[in-house]
Amino acid sequence: MNANSKEQLKSNLDWFDSTCELLKKSSKPTTQQLTALIGTERPNPKNEIRDSKLLDTFDKRFDGAFINPILNLKDSDKPLEAFGFWGNEFRIRIGDIANRFKTYRTQVNIYDGGTQIFFYPVPAEYDFSAISCMVRKELNEIENIINEEVNGVSFEFGKNLVLLRDGYHMYI
Repeated sequence: MNANSKEQLKSNLDWFDSTCELLKKSSKPTTQQLTALIGTERPNPKNEIRDSKLLDTFDKRFDGAFINPILNLKDSDKPLEAFGFWGNEFRIRIGDIANRFKTYRTQVNIYDGGTQIFFYPVPAEYDFSAISCMVRKELNEIENIINEEVNGVSFEFGKNLVLLRDGYHMYI
């Protein structure tokens, strides 16, 4: 997925599929491994407090990516807690994700304005336990959820499903 790879030449759906493949348990994905493949840490000149490490991606179809946990100087590497990417050049249909992950829930997000599509549970072969997408429409404005496109996808890792005001989340 780095700048010299063929990943940038793949369709958005092929990119999604190869990312899911990379996030299988058999690959043993870690924070450092994924960061090295996806991009470089986004500068933070104002030392803003961030909940995630933000990345400038090698693949320019994306405006950015995030990864958790944030490693400090004493950490060598840690298992993933969350990973996501977004960009105006990235478009994937909810139906394409639903073809791969059959079970999903919808949650209207009053706080964010829009509807979260949350794929959970996912097959046990994956290291992640859920996929989250946001449609910037209220549920009653969506004619056919399968045809909706999203510009970002988040992979969540954890064992416990929790519903908060901004949607579903997975926690350890």
